[in-house]
Amino acid sequence: MKQRLKKIDRLIKVQQHLHKSAELKLANLHRQESELRAAQEETLQTMGESDTLHGLFVGILAKRLKTLSLEESRTQAAIIEQKALTVEKALQVKRTEKVYSRLKEDSRRGEEKKGLIAILESMAQGDSTSLP
Repeated sequence: MKQRLKKIDRLIKVQQHLHKSAELKLANLHRQESELRAAQEETLQTMGESDTLHGLFVGILAKRLKTLSLEESRTQAAIIEQKALTVEKALQVKRTEKVYSRLKEDSRRGEEKKGLIAILESMAQGDSTSLP
């Protein structure tokens, strides 16, 4: 039983690590999304400026804006997937922790039973030897 508890404890630690990794990936995706939005805003500001040479780069800037928009859409889809994965990892950790606590409680109860049985046996042996 103790070996099983150790295995489940290790499993919990691995699952917590995977959950933390999923959270970090989600944070990176959010950061990437904000960077893409900032780049889009910068490109829009550049397009809005009235510069004499600006007319030459409108096509390039429009293409850049479209590319940034597509990347942002992909990032938003990845964020949705990663959120679901992060929630699933958190649920796995919780389920495993519940199994661990149940096994730990069962182990404690088993140890108490063994102790009580030992006490009863020693009392039974003590009673039979004290009587002539």
